[in-house]
Amino acid sequence: MVVSIRASQRLEAIPTYEPGLPTAEVLARYGLSAAIKLASNESPYPPLDAVQAVVRGGVESLNRYPDAYGRVLRAQLAERHHVEIDQVVLGNGSCELILLAGQALLDPATTVVHADPSFAIYPHLAAASGAEAIAVPLEDDGGHDLMTMAAHVDERTRLVIVCNPNNPTGVYRGADELERFVEMIPDDVAIVIDEAYHDFVDLAESGRMISLARRRSNVLVTRTFSKAFGLPGLRVGYGVGGQGWIQALEKVRQPFNTNALAQAAALAALGERSAMAERVASIVSERDRVQAALQERRVPFLPSRANFILVGAPSWDHGVHESLLRLGIIVRDGAPLGVPGRVRVTIGTPQENDAFLAALDQVTQSQATAIRSEGSART
Repeated sequence: MVVSIRASQRLEAIPTYEPGLPTAEVLARYGLSAAIKLASNESPYPPLDAVQAVVRGGVESLNRYPDAYGRVLRAQLAERHHVEIDQVVLGNGSCELILLAGQALLDPATTVVHADPSFAIYPHLAAASGAEAIAVPLEDDGGHDLMTMAAHVDERTRLVIVCNPNNPTGVYRGADELERFVEMIPDDVAIVIDEAYHDFVDLAESGRMISLARRRSNVLVTRTFSKAFGLPGLRVGYGVGGQGWIQALEKVRQPFNTNALAQAAALAALGERSAMAERVASIVSERDRVQAALQERRVPFLPSRANFILVGAPSWDHGVHESLLRLGIIVRDGAPLGVPGRVRVTIGTPQENDAFLAALDQVTQSQATAIRSEGSART
């Protein structure tokens, strides 16, 4: 006999996060011998040699706890962003910091304002705390409707979240727009600017949100080592913000939340600026090449400033995602992300991107043939 525990009723409202399909599952499901994973916005490149060496060297000390405050890594990040060390907080990925923000700030009868669709973890915050989520639809271009978001901020609002570039659309809102938006928000309302894909924004203004966080104590900018730095397997992210922000997160942060290998790898990665810049430049170049190829094929997509592209249109059906999987191209189905009919495609190596484009040609041609055949049958 199974006895149910007396769990909080809030659990029913918490959405389940659906990660991209693992390669092993796709291989088994479709009887494939090989597949290309372009579903989880990961770097196509393994960690740099210097990072791998540090991780290997750290294995011998895993019988000891890590530095609970990540002092060395935080000091390096503080120096990098021209802030004090007590303006930097570490997380088990930047995702944890966003969840911690919900724990620290939200109560029943309060609200959190975010865009929809955006990063799938945001609805979790309100559901877990009993707060109300104000989900503001994106504008037609796939970017945040900042004016409407600001209009929904009232005396109940405790948190506003902006994902820039936005996931899953890849659309970027400029620094001028965001600065005007922040000026519209009261000083005592906390703002998270989630910049997980910041490194792929190839504009000179891309660092201005950190500067904004230095001036506005209610702003926290979150970033991650999971994307451009290629360390999602170690889970390390950080936030830069006012001391009040950091103190609030420290109250709910678990001790030792960022493990020793993650801290060491992040430090080593920070020391490889030139090599990291080359990798980011190659991904941005490939992103632009793939977008040009999609445009040439007249395949709809949203112009992206991230390391992924949202491809397709609402008129597309689930069959495109399924057909790509059958061809060994693992992309993210847009339906669970709030963009049905589309697929989100991570930028990989040139060879991987070519394989995606070839598979997409095959799928779209098959669909066009099927539509023509159906039309002929009707006439």
